[in-house]
Amino acid sequence: MFGARPGVAWIIGGGSGIGAAVARLLATRGWTVAISGRRADKLAMVAKHSPSIRPYPLDVTDANAVAAAVDQIVSNLGRIDLFLFGAAAWQPMDVGDYDFGKFHRIVDTNFLGVLRAANPMLAQMDRQGGGQFAVISSMAGYFGLPRAAAYASTKAALINLLETMRTELAPRNIKVRMIAPGFVKSELTDRNDFPMPFLMETEDAALRIVDALTRSDAFEITFPRRMVWLMKGIRLLPYPIFFWLTNKMLPRK
Repeated sequence: MFGARPGVAWIIGGGSGIGAAVARLLATRGWTVAISGRRADKLAMVAKHSPSIRPYPLDVTDANAVAAAVDQIVSNLGRIDLFLFGAAAWQPMDVGDYDFGKFHRIVDTNFLGVLRAANPMLAQMDRQGGGQFAVISSMAGYFGLPRAAAYASTKAALINLLETMRTELAPRNIKVRMIAPGFVKSELTDRNDFPMPFLMETEDAALRIVDALTRSDAFEITFPRRMVWLMKGIRLLPYPIFFWLTNKMLPRK
């Protein structure tokens, strides 16, 4: 099965949340794991769990630094079999607030961060004969959510981008994976001030992701199932019903 044997993984966003949990789990399964993120102290704490986890501090908004990180990791570890982008910026926004600065920060990390990594990472996978290119999107990308215009739009853009990449990169033996979890306990979801149905533990989400990445070739990795069907069902509604429902999601004075 593609990707089933332990190799070298690089996780951007590996200092906390799902990325850190995935790094720890991969290390227990025999993988060598490079982890990146802006906070060197967080990376160091994760790396303490295993000598197989190596920290590489990185700001994904710096294109030159991203390209240099690819070269450094390959120089140190030999190759990158699995690339996982899990960095994310998020903040609740007021209804009707489309402030450019807020959007720019979230788009710069969530969407453009993936694009900064894409060509350097794909070039390396070409040199080594293939690999897995995986990105953590979100069910928030399935449709427009009130008070999440910036975050949800970046996740929708990622889903669209990854669908294109899956088709285009298959002939190069590069397997593109799109991960869309529901609500998972993390620093980001701790900021939410609204109910989060089917909230999952971080370790449970990491287990599902690692099992899918190492035991299947599926494009879409999404969970929990009840949340999946709910969100996809809403997307299929006729617009009059859809907008009636999303109107109910607006905060009431």
